[in-house]
Amino acid sequence: MRLRVPIFLLFALLIGGGCEQTGLDDFGTASPFELSPSVADFGQVRLGQTATLWLRIRNRTDSVLVLAPAIIGNDRPAFRLLRQPDRALLPGALDSLLLSFTPSEARLYQATLLLGDDHPVEVPLRGIGVIEGRLQLIAAIAETPPTIDGVPDDPVWRVASPLSLTLHQVEPNSPDTRTITASIRAASDDEFLYLLVEVEDPTPHQTPNLFRFRGGDPASEANWSLSTEGQDGIGLIFPISMPGDIEGDQANQTFETVGCAVTCHSARSVTIYEGGSYPTTGRIDIWYWKAGTTNPQGYADDYVAEGRNGSNFPEERRGDAGNRFEEPNFPPHGAGPVLPVNMAGGDNGGLDPRLFLWYLTAVPFNPRARNPATGRPWTAGDVVPGWLLRTQSSPFASRGDIIARGRHANGRWSVEFRRRLNTGKSDDALFARGRSLPFSLAYFDNSRKYAPFEYAALPAPPRPDHFGPIPPVIWLLIP
Repeated sequence: MRLRVPIFLLFALLIGGGCEQTGLDDFGTASPFELSPSVADFGQVRLGQTATLWLRIRNRTDSVLVLAPAIIGNDRPAFRLLRQPDRALLPGALDSLLLSFTPSEARLYQATLLLGDDHPVEVPLRGIGVIEGRLQLIAAIAETPPTIDGVPDDPVWRVASPLSLTLHQVEPNSPDTRTITASIRAASDDEFLYLLVEVEDPTPHQTPNLFRFRGGDPASEANWSLSTEGQDGIGLIFPISMPGDIEGDQANQTFETVGCAVTCHSARSVTIYEGGSYPTTGRIDIWYWKAGTTNPQGYADDYVAEGRNGSNFPEERRGDAGNRFEEPNFPPHGAGPVLPVNMAGGDNGGLDPRLFLWYLTAVPFNPRARNPATGRPWTAGDVVPGWLLRTQSSPFASRGDIIARGRHANGRWSVEFRRRLNTGKSDDALFARGRSLPFSLAYFDNSRKYAPFEYAALPAPPRPDHFGPIPPVIWLLIP
């Protein structure tokens, strides 16, 4: 008679809960044992340390039961029976056994405790080995996948334990020395990884490079101004190569020790569009959610970067296969009047025409036509977005792998991400179960966005302010 553990009990593992459970055998009848807890979860234990746990066992039958406890499974050496109960358990009797867990690696350990000599009951044993001082993020099990809409009210987010973060300015020469409060949660099912990132920011920025009309003749560029407002963003970097093989310029600087410092701040990164950079060696997967130019479409941008030992495009960062999510809605300097190239047309893809322009319905800017956002002639204070938004032209484009949506409410961004655990593509990180994977997180507050022709004219690549945690590496474990 085997103990069947319902999926909901696995949620209890992630919040440290335990309860009595009678269980069912292979034929649906009650287990002869009443167990507390029903799953022996040791939680997170530092490497080399030992955690102990008492398991209470009650005989629910009218017969004498033989316990004969034994531990099986590949991770059996990490678990031990420190106190054996009496071999025979009388009817209604209660006894306890003492278990221990000693991890030697930073990963998930799983084994099974068998109780009974005939059709033994199975008790799951679980524990996570962690390195002291690490930021550890444990993914919850998503019985029902969250809706990716930027509203964190899904049941799985109530179960997933948040990793609270204090983000500090990363750029050493920035005068902005404030700190930002944030948190991240993770969940997974058989197919997808889900992330929820929440960032405290009282002022959302989601419309970079906005045209503003001053009044007068709308055909005259003198009556328009093009702002350099930026947008908020969240960057996540995951290793494609082995983390220890992704290196920066400094000695002993690897991704698993310093995170994005091997890439975002490498002195070798001087010419790539949009501030893109690359590691000295190795290959990385970069996710970049942008409040104004990928969020309205429901995505995060997806890049791959290679160091000098790259086999495809050494010392460069590129978007994954597919097209950009945005195009500038303003001309290069010197190419004609600095006026909007397009304005909203049709239903504008359901987007607010004062904030966003949808490429499928946009029409050439006509200063003699009415403002499509108001239905009236152009009036001082009217605006036209500076970027034309688009999505992937192919549903199979690798650049469209990351579904993401954020909403700003009550002084906070809540951004949900979804991506397959394994896309089967060489330009994406693989999320394997059972082992910790290092990654980096950064928040960009009102970061200036440059068109390719603007970037090419800069005397030096920009170094946008952004904020990250200390230590700079977060370790993700998907059980």
